[in-house]
Amino acid sequence: MEKTVWTRRGFMKAGIAGSALVLAPKAMAATSFGVGDKELIALSDGYFDMPASMFLGTPETLQADIGDPARIAANTYACRTGSRTILFDAGAGTSDFITGAFTTVSNLPADLASAGIAPEEVTDIVITHMHPDHVGGLAVGNQQAFPNARIHIAAAEWNFWNANGFATGAPEPMRSMVANVQALSSVIESNIMLHAGSADLGDGVSVMPAPGHTPGHSAIVLDGGREQFVVVGDLTVHEAVHFANPTYGWALDVDGEQAVATRISMLDMIATDGLIMGAAHVTKPGLGRVERDGSSFRFLPV
Repeated sequence: MEKTVWTRRGFMKAGIAGSALVLAPKAMAATSFGVGDKELIALSDGYFDMPASMFLGTPETLQADIGDPARIAANTYACRTGSRTILFDAGAGTSDFITGAFTTVSNLPADLASAGIAPEEVTDIVITHMHPDHVGGLAVGNQQAFPNARIHIAAAEWNFWNANGFATGAPEPMRSMVANVQALSSVIESNIMLHAGSADLGDGVSVMPAPGHTPGHSAIVLDGGREQFVVVGDLTVHEAVHFANPTYGWALDVDGEQAVATRISMLDMIATDGLIMGAAHVTKPGLGRVERDGSSFRFLPV
């Protein structure tokens, strides 16, 4: 198996200038920040309560510490840059698949409204991966929720979820989720912009591959010139688990071994370069730095 190894050289080769990010609070009660000349807004879609046993390899003592069920945040982010308003992931949405299982998410539309962002204003949505809690908010029923937005997704991710026969051929526990994703795909496909995994999307926004959790799982980098911010998607799923114990798995990882390798490499890069990360499933707002702690890491919230 080819392992992803993130290095500063590789990071810069992707077209991103290297410098530490310092977030300066702006308006909106600590949810809006300056990233160089760009505005970053931290948003919440709510939270999930998930069985602690989904953290594979965790001892019972750690499962007791995080709670059972474990509470997992659901964060996303928006950026205003020039004439563009860009979302990084789109929340869980309101499909029967989501609302039938979770009543504590689907808050992103209200958070966007509080930030003064109308759905029609969004010009681009960059997707880390196509699990329903990250893409479900792209549609409301059979209508696109952000009708004017180009939706950027890795081709490997789109092709994995939309493969012919996958909805019936996937392992039984996945089938309803795959069917949900494929139904969503049929609604949004006219606005989809596929990329090869590494791509410059303009205005300081780039994507790079971070596979394992899903085949086309991506990290998103916002480059403000002097400052940088990295959206890591589901690279980590709980701050009390995956920083101190980066080799522990997560039940929803498609390739657990690769997910661990990518996690360790990217956390090492983030720590080495002093970057700020934004994580979907770290306690709201999910912003922090990473420090090495022996062979493990420590998350330092902003």
